[in-house]
Amino acid sequence: MSKTKCSLQFLGAAGTVTGSRTLIRRNDQRLLIDCGLFQGPREIRELNWMEFQNASKVDAVILTHAHIDHSGFLPKLVKNGFKGPIYCSSGTKDLCEVLLPDAARIQEEDARFANKTKHSKHDPALPLYNEEDAQQALSLFKCLDKDQWSEVLPDMSVRLTRSGHILGSNFVEVSWPAHQGEFKISFSGDIGNDRSNILRPPVHISETDHLVLESTYGDRRQPRGQSKSALSYIINKVIGREGTLVIPSFAVGRTQELIYLIKQLEEENQIPHVPVYVDSPMALNATSIYMAHQDELRSDFSESDDCSPICPSDYRSVTSADESMMLCLDEQPKIVISAAGMLSGGRVLHHLKAKLPNEKNGVLFVGYQATGTKGLLLKNGLREISIHHKLVTVEAEIFVTEGLSAHGDSEDIMEWLAKFEKFPSRIYLNHGEENASRSLQYMIQSHYDCDVIIPKLNEKFELPL
Repeated sequence: MSKTKCSLQFLGAAGTVTGSRTLIRRNDQRLLIDCGLFQGPREIRELNWMEFQNASKVDAVILTHAHIDHSGFLPKLVKNGFKGPIYCSSGTKDLCEVLLPDAARIQEEDARFANKTKHSKHDPALPLYNEEDAQQALSLFKCLDKDQWSEVLPDMSVRLTRSGHILGSNFVEVSWPAHQGEFKISFSGDIGNDRSNILRPPVHISETDHLVLESTYGDRRQPRGQSKSALSYIINKVIGREGTLVIPSFAVGRTQELIYLIKQLEEENQIPHVPVYVDSPMALNATSIYMAHQDELRSDFSESDDCSPICPSDYRSVTSADESMMLCLDEQPKIVISAAGMLSGGRVLHHLKAKLPNEKNGVLFVGYQATGTKGLLLKNGLREISIHHKLVTVEAEIFVTEGLSAHGDSEDIMEWLAKFEKFPSRIYLNHGEENASRSLQYMIQSHYDCDVIIPKLNEKFELPL
């Protein structure tokens, strides 16, 4: 495709659910929407090591939210030469101040472990970036007020509107003057739903010319109203046989929902009081950040006068790598919530290596597992899995519940689209695997007269100037 004076290019999250990076070019202006890490199988993760071309020419970055697949490449972008502002909500900034240094620490821990065990093909194994790089990226953050237009580049304005996915998450609307009036393109980021126990639901955008829309759950409907009963059954089953329940989870968003549900089950005497470990250095900080942003919390939740309103009675935060390794050796009945949610790395792999061989233990998947990930292989019944290049026998019981996802499903997305007063003339479906994107494409085209495109990685599209 020939170069245009105004274009949209998908540098990530095209044909996959991670690595969100979408570049708007308008004359000499370059605005990047999200800057996330690729996660999942090795061939996807290796895309993170490709240098971001012309990073120094990007004028600004806008973040939809703080999850690492939307923000985690920022330190590498800065290493590659980016020096512009990074705009986001105050909640996103606060979470990124925890998430980005933690992501750096996890990479450094994984590199040290790989060098110690010699299981990496690289010698020495190196982290993608370090904590100093993360801090350099954080120095560029600037907060935007929600629901207000802000000019971030000459004749280019942005508005953030609550999306209800995690704390601080927003839809991003970008507008500029065009030959036939103002042109607006909107980005969904990750759409939330109205089933969170903690966060307020997403709001609706009234109109947009083009829309970049996520499609993670575009081919399915999540169960309604079953998450508490399913969680109660699983916890009682595993703890009843004196096992450990390991729950791989995103450290921000999903983890807060989980510990609050466990607290509720305790208070309702549906489960016994057991130690609940959150093995992530960011756990306490992330929970405190949630409590500091009362405007995004449900009113019945924010009015709580409990100093730890979402934590179970025996909540324990694990911070150091040594504490984590000691926890792996512990055989007492307990619940361990640990990242990464798709088993792409991090401390959860050490817990699985220790707990999978024992049939009294359990592993509960509460989030999306991308094609080729260890999480999907375990969900599908694989009885032997490679962790750190060593085969581990799977004797532990594997559980799955879809009702705790922070993403809207196909029904939620279609209901959100139905609220547009002026429907977009073109929709680009990103942040989804092929089946999910194609299913959502079919549903949208069946209901609306709209051009629905599924972009390929690095594909570029002309926009009105």
